[in-house]
Amino acid sequence: MFMRYGKSKLREGVTRITDGIVNEFLIEGRDKAVLFDTGLDLFNIKDYVAKLTKKELMVVNSHFHPDHANGNHHFDKVYIGAADLPTFTTADVYFKLVDDIVKATFARYPKTKKLQGLIDKLIMTKKGNTEYVPLNDGDEIDLGDKKLIVKAFPGHTPGSITLLDPALKFIYAGDASDMDIWMFTNPDCSLHEYAETGRRYYKEVEALGYTKYRGSHVPITHSITFMRDYADWVDRLTPEKAFLKFNTPGGRSKLCIAFAPSAKHLLYTSIYWAHQCDRALTPSGETEE
Repeated sequence: MFMRYGKSKLREGVTRITDGIVNEFLIEGRDKAVLFDTGLDLFNIKDYVAKLTKKELMVVNSHFHPDHANGNHHFDKVYIGAADLPTFTTADVYFKLVDDIVKATFARYPKTKKLQGLIDKLIMTKKGNTEYVPLNDGDEIDLGDKKLIVKAFPGHTPGSITLLDPALKFIYAGDASDMDIWMFTNPDCSLHEYAETGRRYYKEVEALGYTKYRGSHVPITHSITFMRDYADWVDRLTPEKAFLKFNTPGGRSKLCIAFAPSAKHLLYTSIYWAHQCDRALTPSGETEE
């Protein structure tokens, strides 16, 4: 049972906040602070962060999924990757996915309509009165005595972003790269496109001297070589390599779950649609004839 937020100090000026499921990061400079993600909204994260810092706060979403953005409505302004800028309509990739699956599930299993309220609370981010401001690749966030650099890492969502700390050569990656990537939440992206993005991202940050990064769910620090090695593993996935494979109401194809142990990185996991394995996947998510 979740009773309160937990926190731990990663290094001077950096606090990891957790609700037991997702990690948020409070990164403080001399003049300002950044809150990277707002979590599931199990509690009021705005009130909690106010106890940790009195500095001017900039709220940034790594991507627009409810476990990272449900606390947004507590804040007047939230910055987010431009390609994830929400419209709160089915024009948004995630909202369309949820709408398709929920409608199909209700049609097939009418009794599940009783769960509508719970579904809305847990997997649909509140609009509130929050102003959303787009961030673009290369944007700098000035905290006074240090800067953070926005670097795009699309795949998990179209607008997933990471934050680079050039002074520490450390990266805050959200869900862009971690031991488990839920690719099914972005059904228009092929696994091979994600793999190419991951390898390209790795080469760029490795050339700049970055060595370590943190994701949002696994409580360990990764070597950036994980990005490259995970990308290579994802590139080889097929529906046949899934440990589990099943039909989902409203899904375009079978939902697949694959995992593999790694002597170097412990574990790889991916959840993906079978059609995402096709190298001929078009932007619409359909495969070419």
